[in-house]
Amino acid sequence: MTDTRTDDEGRTERTSPDPGEGRGRVRSRLGGVTTTTLVHRGPRGPQAWWRQAVVYQVVGAADLGALAALSAEISHVSRLGASAVQVRVPAVDPDAPDARETVDTLVRRAHQRSIRVIVSLAGTDVGPRDGAAARHRARVAAWLARDVDGVDLGVTSSTDSHEHEGVDLGALHALAAEADSVLTGGISARTPDALAEHLHEDWLHVTRDDRLAVTTWDAPQLRATVSDSYLQRDAVGAPAGWTLTDLTTGSAPSWGLDEEAARRRRRAATLLMTALPGTAYVSQGEPVGIAPRPDDPAATITEVARLAAEQRGTPGSTFERYRHAFRLRQELSLGTGHVAWVDDLPYAGTLGFVNRDVLVLTNLSDRDVRVPAEREILQASDDLSNPLDGMVSVPPDTTVWIALS
Repeated sequence: MTDTRTDDEGRTERTSPDPGEGRGRVRSRLGGVTTTTLVHRGPRGPQAWWRQAVVYQVVGAADLGALAALSAEISHVSRLGASAVQVRVPAVDPDAPDARETVDTLVRRAHQRSIRVIVSLAGTDVGPRDGAAARHRARVAAWLARDVDGVDLGVTSSTDSHEHEGVDLGALHALAAEADSVLTGGISARTPDALAEHLHEDWLHVTRDDRLAVTTWDAPQLRATVSDSYLQRDAVGAPAGWTLTDLTTGSAPSWGLDEEAARRRRRAATLLMTALPGTAYVSQGEPVGIAPRPDDPAATITEVARLAAEQRGTPGSTFERYRHAFRLRQELSLGTGHVAWVDDLPYAGTLGFVNRDVLVLTNLSDRDVRVPAEREILQASDDLSNPLDGMVSVPPDTTVWIALS
């Protein structure tokens, strides 16, 4: 049984039976009394799918061959547990005779597996600027007529206003409302003033930003960054949109590490991101541990599906780690939960927060940290050692989800 008390400044004292009572060393490592600071309160009642989705992003500009490949291999996205797939289609006309069947087949097969389809259409995809807004509106209308669930406006390059080049937002909102669809987009956190203006003026259903990708791998800085995200978004009722892709460069962070070390850290960062309320965007290669080839999306789709099939059911594989995390996120309703930072973690260089009945702990230090073996570890971004003296060691660059009840 857990008792929680919150003071007037949002600090919460969470008291629970100490699993290490009688073992004084445990209390000094992960005590039974934890002080937390609430920075985001989850909404009550049922929430729209787009406020809590895991969006699987196909990398590169897809042609009809890539859409056909995605349609044929959509089952691996379903098995992964993503709730939507997003694909950029700059050269595809869904009304063209040779395209209609391919598009309809993809949408139908995705919907049969409870996967929503979002197509990415940037205003600059439509050619000359003269009349761009009208052409873009016609393209959006054509895609919505094919029963897609959302249209992504791409990543805006605007640094001093909320304009999307070649886009009439008012007209698109009307189209989306009529089709019961959503509008999404992105802007880099490298331009914080523009990001704030977009959040206040665009009223997109989801505006993703790359603050997790561009923030230094440091506990205090990550805590401040995530807190600021909820401060900005909660003020306007917008869900967080998380991604580990740098929206300026289009690449995943490497932190100056070698390839294997960078992959390990990205797994830790992804498990941290997945535990945060809001919408999580995951690049298609991450769940199988490869970097996609944007120049050949059809080949990448086929390769990722093959690797997913090979890794499926293999304990400790990258695919199974991601699949299990996405399943837990849904089962535990983490996408619509709250965030309360743990203020009294006894480890330097660690980041911890509570979402519902889960403690999310990320070790950003250069040494192992230890948690009581009595606490159930629901998920870990990498392998953990067997318990020793009643403790489990969490290595550097590792995130764990620990059950609090």
